[in-house]
Amino acid sequence: MRERIIQFEHHPGEEFVVRIRSPRMEGISDETRSHVYAARKELLLSLRSMIDRAVERIGEAEKPKEGKTKIEVE
Repeated sequence: MRERIIQFEHHPGEEFVVRIRSPRMEGISDETRSHVYAARKELLLSLRSMIDRAVERIGEAEKPKEGKTKIEVE
């Protein structure tokens, strides 16, 4: 049985898990190896982008809300 490089796991109502295993690089062409490394890099860059956006959202939530302030006059 072949070992899968990418495995997906999902249980309804829970998170979606993606596992990426390091492929065995013996016996594959240099071109294929290059594509695997490029794909791994792109995946990591996409994860970085998602993390950066999550950090931005947290920062935005921490900022005081700007807007009109109601001041009652006696």
